[in-house]
Amino acid sequence: GNPVSMAQGLAVLEVIEKEGLQENARLVGGHFKAGLEKLMGAHPLIGDMRGQGLMLGVELVLDHQTKEPAPAQTARLWEYARQQGVLTGKGGLHGNVLRLKPPLCITREDVDFALEVLDEGLGKIEAGGCQS
Repeated sequence: GNPVSMAQGLAVLEVIEKEGLQENARLVGGHFKAGLEKLMGAHPLIGDMRGQGLMLGVELVLDHQTKEPAPAQTARLWEYARQQGVLTGKGGLHGNVLRLKPPLCITREDVDFALEVLDEGLGKIEAGGCQS
């Protein structure tokens, strides 16, 4: 609560408004979520996909019926994505959720690249590759 901190906070809010970053998060986040939903249909490892805007989570499971967590596969996908230049987080109670929290200024092209990397990584892992 000091004047310098307040000025800094106000400047950040002004940039968010001026650059339309909230709207970008809504639009690009919707594109990201739609792409992840397509990946969910193509990759049996994806058991659930959730989130809003640019805060998204992809839960990897070994079995869709039992929802048995896939932490080893999540770690391999996390590492594969990192090596390709896509930084994510991982978490969840069993370490089987890939956390996607890109910056507000991310573009559709950035999202398309991330989706491509995740698609490739999931395909390799499901084929028995990307061993850690």
